[in-house]
Amino acid sequence: MPGLTCSSHQCTDTVAETTILSRLYSFLALTMHYPDPELCNTVFFEAMTSLLKSLGSQTELSLLRDWLNQTPDPLNDLKTAYTHLFITADSGETIPPYASIYRDGNGTLQGRSTEQIRNFYRQCGFDITDTNEPADHIRFQLDFLAALTSEARFEDEQFFLQTFFRPWFELFQKKFMQEARHPFYTVSIQLIDFFTKEEQ
Repeated sequence: MPGLTCSSHQCTDTVAETTILSRLYSFLALTMHYPDPELCNTVFFEAMTSLLKSLGSQTELSLLRDWLNQTPDPLNDLKTAYTHLFITADSGETIPPYASIYRDGNGTLQGRSTEQIRNFYRQCGFDITDTNEPADHIRFQLDFLAALTSEARFEDEQFFLQTFFRPWFELFQKKFMQEARHPFYTVSIQLIDFFTKEEQ
């Protein structure tokens, strides 16, 4: 761009940071999608294993490996687990991955927080095209963070994390970890916590 100069090392570092962060957020978002063959496959599980190795997360790595070694059909197992954990459970005790459940104080979906989050997406130039889930679903929020970091919009990323994401996610995580009902999702939520906390 004419008139713009920068140190080549600084430019390279910024590009590398945006790429890494964006890919991390995108990967974390995939862990919170309803499982399907395009997402949950050998490549996906190998990527998660490599990420845990690079972080030195031996406990989580063991949890993931043990589950993979003991599960003949990981995809079907994840579909069952996702439904039971996040959609409907026999006991009625699901752990909904929506901000409004935790932020609005009445435990209902599509509350004030849903609109606030969607409005912030729009304010930043993004919107939800998948209308099967409310805008405050955790996967949309992680995809949004991926979009922001891909454009090096770190101030918006920080604002979103501190204002919209961490306050409800900490409550969601606490509820989930008290249950700890599936190794894959336990590891996924630990990773989400680590990377969103580190970015604050």
